[in-house]
Amino acid sequence: MVAAAELTVLFGALIVALGLIFLPNSKKAVGAFIGAVLVIAGAGFGGLAWAGIPGFIDLDPVVVPDADSLWEATILTSSDTDRTEAAETLSADSHTISYTLTDANMDGLGDLNLDVRVTNKNIGPSDKPWAFSASLVSVTSVAAANYIVNRTGVGGLGERFDVSYTLTESGAPTLSQTGETATSGDWFTGASDQLNVDFAMSVTGCQSITTTLPGKIVFMVGGISMTVDLLE
Repeated sequence: MVAAAELTVLFGALIVALGLIFLPNSKKAVGAFIGAVLVIAGAGFGGLAWAGIPGFIDLDPVVVPDADSLWEATILTSSDTDRTEAAETLSADSHTISYTLTDANMDGLGDLNLDVRVTNKNIGPSDKPWAFSASLVSVTSVAAANYIVNRTGVGGLGERFDVSYTLTESGAPTLSQTGETATSGDWFTGASDQLNVDFAMSVTGCQSITTTLPGKIVFMVGGISMTVDLLE
């Protein structure tokens, strides 16, 4: 739309110039008037972007979210595994959760489902969007190339750890995942949502966890480091 407005401005200016040069004197005023109307209309709606002059009416508003900055993220006690834990401990800052399982339960661990409460603490208007991201940082390999989280897309271009991110509350913010990272461009000031982070665990990898060799997963939520410790 802006490009069309600029073309209107240029076309109007061209009419003015050509009219002054080629039209007879009796019609020069008419040509100049028509050209001037087109210039004013085009500039009013779209502005002269190439000259750095904005239009009066923005027909194509594009809201670009600011970079993520200040977030609050805490792991919730509703987080769980698909096995019975001998103990579950949440750190004082709720950034680290530790699961202690018996050898039998650790060997059969297949799913780790984490709930994380995320709140946008940035300051700004309530309709201001902020960029948000959640990403996997590291996964313990308790034996040579034997990771405790499954690999998915093995042998293909999409090979990665099997982690998925889902926002559980309806409406904005929304989330888009690519590989091991999820991003949002419509997380507004003050908004809060529950982020579910689901890890498909490798039975073979978890069988290698011992009392002296624990498992660890580290991931980032809004720039905050979160950790899962698996103890036997």
